[in-house]
Amino acid sequence: MDPREDDDLPFDDSDDHDPLIRELRAEMVRLQAQIDQLMASARDRAEEVAELRARLSELEAIVERLRGRYRQGLRLWACIAGFYGIAIGMWLSWLLRQW
Repeated sequence: MDPREDDDLPFDDSDDHDPLIRELRAEMVRLQAQIDQLMASARDRAEEVAELRARLSELEAIVERLRGRYRQGLRLWACIAGFYGIAIGMWLSWLLRQW
């Protein structure tokens, strides 16, 4: 068997004493912790976005109800104004016939 074909490389503990290796491993651990923090932050933000979207849809529904009520009130006032106009027109017609 050729040693170059061996997939199981023996564990070499001598790298732990190299300051560059130790520094790089510490940097890897720090970066992994930073990645974990960013992932947690992204999850929190996704939850906040979902809550804000739900709140926004609630507010849009409330605005639509208010607009509907406003339109209904506007139609009511338009009908009242029309009836007053008709009443005033009938009254003026009656007055003109009296002369």
